[in-house]
Amino acid sequence: MAKKEKKPSHEKPEQKKAQGEAESAVEESACEEAASEVQEQEKQSDVETKLCEQLKAKDEQFLRLAAEYDNYRKRTAKEKEETYQNATAQVLTEFLEVADNFERAMKAESELEDYKKGIEMIFTQFSDKMQKLGAQPFGEAGESFDPELHMAVSHVEDETKGEGEITEVYQKGYKLGDKVIRHAMVIVAN
Repeated sequence: MAKKEKKPSHEKPEQKKAQGEAESAVEESACEEAASEVQEQEKQSDVETKLCEQLKAKDEQFLRLAAEYDNYRKRTAKEKEETYQNATAQVLTEFLEVADNFERAMKAESELEDYKKGIEMIFTQFSDKMQKLGAQPFGEAGESFDPELHMAVSHVEDETKGEGEITEVYQKGYKLGDKVIRHAMVIVAN
């Protein structure tokens, strides 16, 4: 193998120094570019992070707004139903006196059969209309006394009747759905 000979350097020390400075400047420039790229990437990462946070905040705001609207819709539907039931109950309450009078007229003895039949037909029609509106009568003799549905106006001792059994009904009670619009007035045994 042949040895490679080192060529003597013909460069002057000033040239070497200038070349070293140039290389140093190039390295410095490359470092600065790399640093600026890193800074730019960090800025872009920060912008992406901020945008993601803003998107999450808007998404949460949208979900809350949707939930509020859903609650509002349910609340207004419930209020509307309650308003309808309250108005219906109020109207039915006013007509209950008429129903009571029809019942009394039906129970009254009359020699005129056509008159009695006419009263029964009117009462049947009236009862059907009330039931169509949702009014359900309750309070019959033989039922068990319930203080939430019945109002005891009298108490009798009767060995043939059970404890808390209704023996007589003065006035029927009416419910609209689960709401009592009038309690039944009854006589309770034992």
